[in-house]
Amino acid sequence: MAGAKPGRNDRCPCGSGRKYKVCCGAVRSTTKAAAMPAPSSAAAVAVDGVMRQAQQHLRAGQFAAAIAPLAEANRLVPDNPALLNDLGMACLFARRLPEAIGALRRSIVLQPSFAPTHHHLGLALTQSGDLEGALAAHLRASELAPQLAEAHGAAAELLLRKGMRKEATAAFSKAFAAAPGRPLGMLCGAKALVAQGRNAEAEALLRKLVDASGDGRPLGPAAGPTQRQQDVAWVARMMLGNLLNETGRFEEAIANFERAIALAPGEAIAYHRLVSSRKVSEADRPWIARILARLEERDVPAEQRMLFHFAAGKAQDDLGDYADAIRHFDAANEIRSGLHPTFDRAKIEQQFDRLIAHFTPELFAAGAGKAAGDETPVLVLGLPRSGTTLIERIISSHPRVAGGGELDYWEEKAPAWVDAGTEKLAGAADRLRGEYLELLRSIGPDALRVTDKMPFNFLWLGLVHQLLPGARVVHCRRNAIDTCLSLYTTYLNRTQDYATDRGDLAWYYRQYLRLMAHWRAVLPAERFLDVDYEDAIASPETTARRLIAFCGLEWDPACLQPERNPDAVKTASSWQVRQPIYHGSVERWRNYEPWLGELKQLLEGASGGSGGADRIRTDV
Repeated sequence: MAGAKPGRNDRCPCGSGRKYKVCCGAVRSTTKAAAMPAPSSAAAVAVDGVMRQAQQHLRAGQFAAAIAPLAEANRLVPDNPALLNDLGMACLFARRLPEAIGALRRSIVLQPSFAPTHHHLGLALTQSGDLEGALAAHLRASELAPQLAEAHGAAAELLLRKGMRKEATAAFSKAFAAAPGRPLGMLCGAKALVAQGRNAEAEALLRKLVDASGDGRPLGPAAGPTQRQQDVAWVARMMLGNLLNETGRFEEAIANFERAIALAPGEAIAYHRLVSSRKVSEADRPWIARILARLEERDVPAEQRMLFHFAAGKAQDDLGDYADAIRHFDAANEIRSGLHPTFDRAKIEQQFDRLIAHFTPELFAAGAGKAAGDETPVLVLGLPRSGTTLIERIISSHPRVAGGGELDYWEEKAPAWVDAGTEKLAGAADRLRGEYLELLRSIGPDALRVTDKMPFNFLWLGLVHQLLPGARVVHCRRNAIDTCLSLYTTYLNRTQDYATDRGDLAWYYRQYLRLMAHWRAVLPAERFLDVDYEDAIASPETTARRLIAFCGLEWDPACLQPERNPDAVKTASSWQVRQPIYHGSVERWRNYEPWLGELKQLLEGASGGSGGADRIRTDV
């Protein structure tokens, strides 16, 4: 039987951080009593026999083997919510998700007020890909039992995946308040601190948690996703490694990722973070061999296999083995395309058409003088992998600038208002701009300028200019094929449905250029600046001075050393941007010229650098 074998004093495989005997084991022991018919009943003997079998398997962590006797008990004692909960949990831990969901839902119908069943249903729905249903289940569990820290924590993770950072922070804080002395509570407390940008406090709490946990025991490769991904010691190590990586302490970060791999050898994200924390060298061949060995294993879940391929591709790219690298990147993207809805070109084209039709010079002229002229915001945007991280760090190296990183504000708020009429928007304008400026000032209370480096703010520039005409926009451009190739070969947390196919990438790039040409035409020239990544590399001082002047600030030489900027870097470029001016990504596409495919459609702008981006063919 696959799976860990928890003893009574081991951590429960549901991920709560508590001992099995006081968590799911306790639920099962009370279930047995609740499920029993009256002692004189003829059915009692039969139920007692199958429940003894089930409990024996459950105590050994043999969840698949427990399913048959639990199903038999449910046949003998139908419509018992506690037995159905047990059956659902056994199916969940055995990865039989449809059966788990069915049993748990039947249990809820019979006993809708039992919070743990809602939580278990949320875990099953998460693993099956129904994130909306999972979130609803966890929120319901936390309403029924505010002391159930694991429900708050699971809801917070899903809220974070939806980009709802404020709501996620609140849920993490509730989990911590419900269990401040338990490992899970401490972990959620650290996540709340990270979401608020309080990294030093989060690091201290994670170090305390790692020290207290003793790292637990290693989980075998057969451990299921619930055991691996929610193991508190493993998550604490990964979080600590991420924080260290973001702040430039790469050797310490690597040590934590290596320890995380020792704890959960089958968890691909740790390998991916490890190879992304430095330039891979020949000395790392043993790590590459371990990654390739994982890919040879059967029954590796699709998302894990995708991450192993991205990790292998990155390592082979660093070593100059480009044929092997592109093979892994192709395999990763084939899997990635199957994990998300099919890219809808018509939907994107309609969205861009609506933006261009709605945000006209006449619209902006009608609102001139009615909006606040606050000059705090500096939006650094462009397609991901176009140099936004480097450009933001140049600007935020200035002593009067605070770096905000990738803020979710407009991603969350703009879709509901981007098509709003003038009168409707006027009713919400003060609130929208006030919330955004409050967010920026919380990042830099004394700063004259605060950067917002969310790349996809390029979609919302019309709305931002309506509300905040004093905001400055720095549009980052990079060689077209380098940008698209980097998107294709990089694992990003945000869904990039257009990035899994070369043809879709080339098409989306042209649509993006079309929208940016519109913004360039309708926004005031003094509020919109194009900056080319290649210029920032070739002429760093000229570019830095141009950026600082555009921001309306006096020159400061600190802007020539962005690698010394102490701000955390939460992007895939965390290692590169901490090196002195990094030339390795300029014209990287030439390494992959034999495999460009449809990206060759963009070649007209490739050889001339990003300055030729607007000359890329749009008729293909």
